[in-house]
Amino acid sequence: MGVERPVPTRPDGSAVRLSRSSWITLVIAVGLALAAIALFPRSGGDAPPLASLALIGAVVTGVTTAALYAIVRRDLRVPMRFAISLVVAFALIALVKFVMAPFGLYKVNATRALTDQFGTVADPTGAVITAATVFGLYTLGYAIIYWLGGDNPPVRRRRHDRDRARVPGRRVLVVLLVASLVVVSGLWIVAVMVLTVPWQYLEFVFSSGVGVIVAGALAAAATLIGSTFRTLGDLRTPVEYGTIVTLFWLGLGFLALFHVLWIVYVLVLGSIWPLKTVVPK
Repeated sequence: MGVERPVPTRPDGSAVRLSRSSWITLVIAVGLALAAIALFPRSGGDAPPLASLALIGAVVTGVTTAALYAIVRRDLRVPMRFAISLVVAFALIALVKFVMAPFGLYKVNATRALTDQFGTVADPTGAVITAATVFGLYTLGYAIIYWLGGDNPPVRRRRHDRDRARVPGRRVLVVLLVASLVVVSGLWIVAVMVLTVPWQYLEFVFSSGVGVIVAGALAAAATLIGSTFRTLGDLRTPVEYGTIVTLFWLGLGFLALFHVLWIVYVLVLGSIWPLKTVVPK
């Protein structure tokens, strides 16, 4: 078994650029995932069978995480055990997006209709709003995980010293000013209307029988990602900081990709098995 070759030194700590072969790998993976979604097995009933969800979800998960593994190993040259840990984490996230969450959504929808007050996840606009909002939540959690464990200790110390030297009063003033403008302009009403759709989707998923499994899978994925970033940053022969930065943005890119694919996925499911909706009087 060969010795792991380190990533070429980048003294400026800048991100590592992906090779053309990695972009080709990614395009092929996306194409295969879209083809699998488009060919979702048709069947009778009011909801997609769990076996079909598992089959297509496994294909989407397999091709996307295989691309992630290839890129992480080929371009970033991350050691195999850490690359596998990262891939397992993103596989758990993909299985939540494409198997567990849709199953939970349809399970609850069988006894309770979606309230179509400002749209629902069943229509294209509602699906896009839901995907964007949920992606924002994933991004927040992912950034917190990276912040807590992803930086190399020297970089963390430098940033801590730099941040301590800043005067926090200016940030507080900006936040208060923005909040005041939102309240006065009435934008909060628009925000509440927009967030009603994704909130209803999340409520359906987590109130279903698979809600606990979804929470457990996401917690396990967060633990694996945090452990990977933390261990890579603390290696005796440290992985180049630019590589860790690239790994962060690569992971965020795959989270965005999952949500874009999910929009297509949920609309295809809805075209075969329409979700029950009710318009309030």
